[in-house]
Amino acid sequence: MTGLGRRGVAVREAVLAAALDLMNSDGLAAASVAAIAERTGVHPTTIYRRWGTHAELIVDALSQQLDAALPLPDTGSVRSDLIEFFRSLAVYLDTPVSRSFSAAIIAPQHAEIRGRFWATRLGRAEVLLRRGIERGELPGDADVEFLLDAVGGPLLWRLTLRQEAVPAGYVERLVDLVLAGTTGFRS
Repeated sequence: MTGLGRRGVAVREAVLAAALDLMNSDGLAAASVAAIAERTGVHPTTIYRRWGTHAELIVDALSQQLDAALPLPDTGSVRSDLIEFFRSLAVYLDTPVSRSFSAAIIAPQHAEIRGRFWATRLGRAEVLLRRGIERGELPGDADVEFLLDAVGGPLLWRLTLRQEAVPAGYVERLVDLVLAGTTGFRS
């Protein structure tokens, strides 16, 4: 990699880290391009040239963080994969950055960020269910989007609206309930 290429990687990492730090400490509104530029010493024009919009920058920062925190398991069992995935999601959703993002993202002006961010994440999660269909653990006509909503919805409800921790065994019970309704599955 050339010196210029290394600088580009360093700038990207610095900007994304600053965005996450600002969101973590002071919420989504604090992670403005101006604040990120001031913190990193990177000119706002450089930031806009790379990301185009503030929304793109925020989606990139949060996506990178969540993708690292939420690997896609492949245990060979749809039940185990879903439990591992949604446990990791519950842990992430209980972080300060996620809480501030979730609170701010409900606002209508953030519809673009919300839509792009969750569409990508849900697309990754669909892989787990499609594997289960391919292995014959789920019916071929299983409504993948509905199944994800059925497990993820209660987690979001509990963590963001009720602002309560997810108790031990909660994810397992959700997954088992949804799978039982889909396949007659019993753990």
